[in-house]
Amino acid sequence: MGNCAFCGFTGKLTQEHVLGDWLSTIGLDLRPTPHVTGPLNRIGRDLGVRPPFRQTVGICGPCNNGWMSRLEIVAKRTLTPFILGNAGHLTAEDAGPVAAWLQKTALTAMLVSSEKERDAGYGLPPSEYHRLWTLRNQKMPLPTSQCWIGRYAGQRRLAATWVTPITVAVDGLPEPDAPQGYTTTIVLGQLLLHAVQFTTEALACTATTRQQLPQLWPATTRVVWPQGTPVDDTAFLAFAGAKDLRSTEPFIRLGPWIPATELPASQAVGDMVELPTICGKHVVFYPMTLVREAMRGRFYAFATACECRTAYLIHTEPDGAHCKAADTVEAVSELYEALPGQEIMIGGEPGEFICKRL
Repeated sequence: MGNCAFCGFTGKLTQEHVLGDWLSTIGLDLRPTPHVTGPLNRIGRDLGVRPPFRQTVGICGPCNNGWMSRLEIVAKRTLTPFILGNAGHLTAEDAGPVAAWLQKTALTAMLVSSEKERDAGYGLPPSEYHRLWTLRNQKMPLPTSQCWIGRYAGQRRLAATWVTPITVAVDGLPEPDAPQGYTTTIVLGQLLLHAVQFTTEALACTATTRQQLPQLWPATTRVVWPQGTPVDDTAFLAFAGAKDLRSTEPFIRLGPWIPATELPASQAVGDMVELPTICGKHVVFYPMTLVREAMRGRFYAFATACECRTAYLIHTEPDGAHCKAADTVEAVSELYEALPGQEIMIGGEPGEFICKRL
C-alpha cells in the first residue's frame, strides 16, 4: 500500500522498473554489477551486487501499465540501435516521447530514496511528478525542458541516471541560495541523454552543452546520431554535474547548485589534512601521508566521525578525499571491515591513525 508519486493514487502499488526491463533483452552485458545510489555531496549508498535493470519502485497500476508503458515502447524502438552503438537518426515525431521518457525515468529513479529522505528534501519537487502526469497523453516533457542526445565513450558505466540541481545566475546579482532547476543525465550502453528542466519558470533560458550535442527537444528536425563530442569517463562527472551546461543568453550563467554537488575544500593543518564534513558544522582530519601516497597512485580508506555523532567512510582518490558513506558508527564500521585490503597504522603527531590500503 502507498501513494503513487505521479497521479496521487492511494492503494496497492505495482513495481515499475527504474530502467525498463526491455534493456535486459537487447544484448547488453547482464553479468551482476555493483548498484549504488547517493544523496548529496558524492555520498553513495551501496545497493548490492546483482544483475542490471532489476531495480524497481512502487507506482500505481494505471500509470505503470498505461502512459509509462507507452513511453517505454517508443524508447525501446528508437533508442536500442544507439545503445548498442549503431549510427542512425531519430525523427522529430519521436523526440517528444523520448524526451518525456527521459524525464519520467529521472523522476522514477529519484524514488529509490526512502520516503523519509524525500520528506527531508532529498528529491525533486512533488509538483514535477504531477505536472508530467498531466501531460501523459501528449507524450512530451514539461514545458521548460531542453534535451540533448550524444555518445558515451567510457567504460565504467553500463547504465546510470544522474540528477543535479542547478542555479540560474545573473551577472551583477547575488548568487542564488536555492536551485531553480535540475539536469538529468542517463547513460545506457553507448547512448548519452542529457536534459535541463527549470522549476522556476520565470528563469527558464535557452541552453546548450560544451560538447555541442545535438538538441533532441524542442524538436525541429530529425537528429543524426552520433554527433558532438563524446563524453568519456574522464569528462563524465563534470558533465553529469552540470558543469558543461551553457546559457546562450548574455549575462546569464547556468551551473550546479554547489551545496548539493561539492564539499568545501580541504586544507593542510600541520601534518594533517582538515576535511569538512557534510553536516557543514564540523571537520575531521587525516594524515598528510595519505595525500603523498595518492600522488604515487596508492589509495586508502578510513572511518571517522564528527561531533554530530555521524560516522563517515572516506576514500582517497586521485582528485582528493571522498566520502563514500555517512551513517551510524556501527554501519560505517561494517562497511570499512568489508573492504578488501591490508590494514596499516600510520604514526604521527596526533597519534596513531588506522586505515586500509585499497
